[in-house]
Amino acid sequence: MVRDFECIKIVSFDDNAACKTDPDSALFNAVLKLSSSAPEEWADYFNRRWKEHFYMMKRDAYVSGDRLETYCVLNELQNLIIEFNKIVAETNKAYAQHWEQKQRETAQKAAADAAERESMSRIKSGLKFD
Repeated sequence: MVRDFECIKIVSFDDNAACKTDPDSALFNAVLKLSSSAPEEWADYFNRRWKEHFYMMKRDAYVSGDRLETYCVLNELQNLIIEFNKIVAETNKAYAQHWEQKQRETAQKAAADAAERESMSRIKSGLKFD
């Protein structure tokens, strides 16, 4: 049985994964943990929408697996999370619609396959070989 899609949320800041790539810079590679690993389509949608999203203090960011990574000054992180949450909510909505459509298509295909097998069975039972 296929589970329903559960919305993804930002749940924590992974301070063990955060690091500076340049010791002379105030910028950190900040890692935010997600509530679950994002399906590829979800991550692609989020990444595309974040690139399109207008925000004055915007930083590069991307989702991969159960992580949302951004390169920022740490005191900007709370404001970035507010903006990320807007895109996460939009992504959840879009992905849920996509997922529901895929489930409908899968169910329709299964029904069509079952009808075809039933038809084949009826034809087979009516075949005469002598």
